Amino acid sequence: MDTCEYKAKPINSYEDFMVEKYWKRKRPSEIHFELTQKCNLRCAHCMFTHESLDELSTEEVFSVLLELKKLGVLNLSLSGGEIFMRKDIVRILDFILEHRFLLVIYTNGTLLTPHHIEKIAALRPQNVDISVYGATADVHDAITLVEGSFEKTIRNIKALRESGVKVVFKGFLLRNNFHQRREMVELANSLNVLYSFDYKMIPMETGHLANLSEGLTIEQIKQIYYEVDREGLVLRNNVKIISRDNQLPPGGNVICNGGIVNGCISAGGDVYPCPVLRMKLGNIRDESFEKIWATDEIDPLRYMRREDLKTCIACSALEFCNRCPGVAYLETGDYLGPAPAAVCSIHKALASEVERR
Repeated sequence: MDTCEYKAKPINSYEDFMVEKYWKRKRPSEIHFELTQKCNLRCAHCMFTHESLDELSTEEVFSVLLELKKLGVLNLSLSGGEIFMRKDIVRILDFILEHRFLLVIYTNGTLLTPHHIEKIAALRPQNVDISVYGATADVHDAITLVEGSFEKTIRNIKALRESGVKVVFKGFLLRNNFHQRREMVELANSLNVLYSFDYKMIPMETGHLANLSEGLTIEQIKQIYYEVDREGLVLRNNVKIISRDNQLPPGGNVICNGGIVNGCISAGGDVYPCPVLRMKLGNIRDESFEKIWATDEIDPLRYMRREDLKTCIACSALEFCNRCPGVAYLETGDYLGPAPAAVCSIHKALASEVERR
């Protein structure tokens, strides 16, 4: 039975439950577990610049999962790299089946075998998100730099659907596939799967910005926003996080859930507030996840307020901006500051367009 230092109020709804059990106690309800940084594709826009050579062993992964279960983590996301690069992935999936989480799997879909699909179907995940970068093989494969990747991805989307697995066609819009955005929607519909699109580029984990050149141009982004209004094109991660005052110290308005209820564990065991905010809190090989998460060193992050945003608070585009502390941290090393290349230039242009119209 959970204990805490304050008297719990009567719980009348699911939201009350989440506030009492997770937000008030800084307990994670959702963990993004990067099982590997290895990948069989070579997408130029990827944030990862190297492959970890010291990945957690099978037994270490099991130990982490048991601790997360003990802590009451509800939602588990498995990602990479490409998780099906791990030779022990079937053992890991079997372990998760035994211990049960609300599961989301992120994959490019190219390495799935009938045996993998059988295991996934048995897990009954919330969904399997599969990255797609074009409506035709020539466009998709030119982005992944692996010939035949499109054919394998689409084939396995179909196989997963036939096995009763809920699939999300995760389209990522880049300047070199922008012209196929409508055809990608049509492809997703023809596959009878959910779809969602994103375009927001994340700097490389080293802080280098070379990959940003693969992203949409300002004019393409403006066009996307028009189409969202007119045609209902779905954009992911495009809504500001709105959190409740009762999860905060008096007077605060939080603008990020990283480090409060959301967290990330890397392939090598590093713990981060979220997959984008690569601010290392500790490593599970050195101490328990629970002890790492209990740190108060990132309370300034956990309880950020608008007025803490330094230069951003005075920016005329702030109301149009869905800034990410992680992107700012990768670009400049300051999660409270702006991200001039990855965010500011885009949203200032969008704000100007709104004002013009």
